[in-house]
Amino acid sequence: MEHLYWDLGPYAGGTCFEVTLRGSSANVCLLDAEEYQAYLDGDEYEYHGGFQEITPFVLEVPYDDHWYLVVDGNERRIKVTFTEID
Repeated sequence: MEHLYWDLGPYAGGTCFEVTLRGSSANVCLLDAEEYQAYLDGDEYEYHGGFQEITPFVLEVPYDDHWYLVVDGNERRIKVTFTEID
C-alpha cells in the first residue's frame, strides 16, 4: 500500500488544516488512531476527506483524538504541504 502519512498527534475537534497537493491529485484521509490501524491492516475504515483534485483545501478535525493525515498516491510524484489554520 503506497501512501504518505503524518502523525499529527492529539488535536481538538474544530481544528482546521489547509492542505496543498503538488504534482498529482490524490485521496486525502484524516484518520484517528483506530481507523489508521484498520487502514494499515487492510480492514474497513472510516475517514474524513476524500479525493482531491483542486488545492489548497481545508480539512477539519471532527472530534478530539489522536490524528493521522494520509495521502494515497505515488509518493515520488506528489508533494504535500499542510498548515494548521485559525
